Amino acid sequence: MTPRPVTPAWDRELVMRRTISDCKVLEGKHPVSALVEYADACRVVARFKEEAKWNPPYCQTYTMRAYIGDRMLAEGTGGSKKVARRKAAEASLDMLKFSSVSLTMSESLTFHDKIAKLCHEKFDTVVADIPVYLADWKVLAGVVMESKTNKTFEVISLASGSRFITGDALTTDGQVLVDSHAEILASRGMKRFFYHHIKKICMGQKSNILQIGGQGKVELASDIELHLYISTAPCGDGALFTHSAGLSVGENGHNPTFGNKKQGLLRTKLEQSEGQSPTPKVIQQYQDMNALRCGKRLRVMSCSDKLCKWNLLGVQGALLANMMEPVYFSSITLGTLYNHGHMARAMCCRLEKNCPIGSLPHGYKVNHPLLGTVSRKTAPQRSVKKLTHSVNWNSADGCPEMTDGTTGLLHNSGYSKTTLTTTKSRLCKRELLRSYNEIGTDVGLRTLVKNDYLATKQTSTQYQRCKKSLYAALHSQGYGTWLGLPRECQEFSTSPNCFPSYRAPR
Repeated sequence: MTPRPVTPAWDRELVMRRTISDCKVLEGKHPVSALVEYADACRVVARFKEEAKWNPPYCQTYTMRAYIGDRMLAEGTGGSKKVARRKAAEASLDMLKFSSVSLTMSESLTFHDKIAKLCHEKFDTVVADIPVYLADWKVLAGVVMESKTNKTFEVISLASGSRFITGDALTTDGQVLVDSHAEILASRGMKRFFYHHIKKICMGQKSNILQIGGQGKVELASDIELHLYISTAPCGDGALFTHSAGLSVGENGHNPTFGNKKQGLLRTKLEQSEGQSPTPKVIQQYQDMNALRCGKRLRVMSCSDKLCKWNLLGVQGALLANMMEPVYFSSITLGTLYNHGHMARAMCCRLEKNCPIGSLPHGYKVNHPLLGTVSRKTAPQRSVKKLTHSVNWNSADGCPEMTDGTTGLLHNSGYSKTTLTTTKSRLCKRELLRSYNEIGTDVGLRTLVKNDYLATKQTSTQYQRCKKSLYAALHSQGYGTWLGLPRECQEFSTSPNCFPSYRAPR
């Protein structure tokens, strides 16, 4: 009998078509047999490989890794090879069952289905070379760029993560990531994408993404729109009340829910705490560095509040606001915990609950993006534990990077295809400032780069004026005070001599 040819690559479409039916058929079987049968149905080979790890004689354990084709799925550890093999198969099947629910949509995809599907598929491609036990995630976020002219969609930035830095790891040199929640990292990766295309324009090259606007700044091309995907509701006001209110489908317009005085409040992620507490009602807007050094817990504004901020100030940030017009998301898609009334309030509508915000600088507005969720009814999360590491990727850099959310530095996992010469992430303030510095020098805006990072952000006068309007609107409606990081964390020098060489993993 002629052996059936084996497909060496991960046949993604075939796997997606078979996943749901196969996983149901395989229930009740031994995990190893189930994985082998599943692989055979997908026309690839399942195998197990022992991972050599040193163990003391009195504590002998074995580690086995499961593969389908050339892709590693998961690993398992046990007192014997048989037990380790079974655990590796169980973990692999769990991952495949998740993929069947989260990636396989109905035959007629909705707009939000399509955005979610693109992000999940791209993430699987990005982390294909990272072991599953490292690339696993709890929250995934991505930015998708749509070209109306070409009718195409492209993922430009992705990130996973659900942690933020501890107070004792804060530095005053701008070389750590403070907030490693997925949507925050995805937005920072998008900034890398913007810098890349602005550099192209500065070099006289054509960009199909950005163009020179009427105010002399770059802006998104008229046919380009950006869409944000988050696998679950953003922490804070957008997620806090969803369970008690139940789920609701998306609506054409925004119909926000204002049920009680607690809804709409500014909230912070609190160090060593799972909840998001309202911001303290104080006039001081910056946390005290000395207090944090002495053990006071760090507070970081919730993702719902940051998204609300972006829907007024734009997602480009203060530095890029000197070079480009405000950029807004056209839509926000959630994978789980979607409630239209709570999302509409948290994302934008609370800004103008009682009265419209006064006159805003040119280009700025209260953005009301299209809100919605995927059409599936069940949505398990990829990881049951809160992992400390995060993965980020953007199309400008073209390679994944792994960081530790609690330290804000590159993850100490050994994952890298080249030797790292630094411990800082390409998404940290220092590296984004480097790109701003380089472009400012090229286009004659070097005078906008002041002695320190905070002063440099202050040069964006229209952005800062709009930010004051944001804080005033939130505070006047009783939502609380925006609590910032210690000023010392943003007052690091902008001198070119303060930028050590950086080489990212490829």
